Amino acid sequence: MSLNSIISWLKPHEMVFFDLLESSASNLVDAAKHFEAEFKSRQTPGEWAGMRRKMKDLEHAGDEITHEIVDRLNRTFITPIEREDILHLAHCLDDVVDCLDGVCERLVLYKITNVMPTAVELGRLIVAGAEEVKPLIGHLRNMSNGKDINKRIQYCNELENQADAVYHAALAEIFENPKDPIELIKWKEILSLLEDATDRIELVSKVVSSTVMRNA
Repeated sequence: MSLNSIISWLKPHEMVFFDLLESSASNLVDAAKHFEAEFKSRQTPGEWAGMRRKMKDLEHAGDEITHEIVDRLNRTFITPIEREDILHLAHCLDDVVDCLDGVCERLVLYKITNVMPTAVELGRLIVAGAEEVKPLIGHLRNMSNGKDINKRIQYCNELENQADAVYHAALAEIFENPKDPIELIKWKEILSLLEDATDRIELVSKVVSSTVMRNA
């Protein structure tokens, strides 16, 4: 039996990596939706604790999936796609949830009272991006490289561009009239985490794109 035949026979047995990546993408969608819903509806410091507890549960769930992926990679000789791509995707998906968890932590620690509308808009863009990432990860199963995947990748790029514009507008807002330098520092950190989340989402779409192109 040739090496290519052996690889073709072995690969289907490692489809669990796709299952795990899809679970991580689903967890990301849940985290993003939870964040957006709670972020735009809560305004007092005492209300942030519940939001943070739920987000911490989602963050732990994402960590468990990532650890399972890493563990299986260490025990698997043949993987359905490059192990570097699997690892990169796993960490990027997990990083987005980590960013949202970091924001929730700071909302509690900093006792944030008034939420910036621009920050809420970043939350909405993160949800939109997460909802695109989930089906993109699904394309890895059959390596389809059609119009659907190209549209989704392009949309992720457009969302990241919108997020950059919103982020810079938010920075301009807090620096324009810095009445309280402490509040400025708090919001700059929160905004940076939200912007980083959108960058990671776009990175996931780029990794999926390059992976599909190499394997189609």
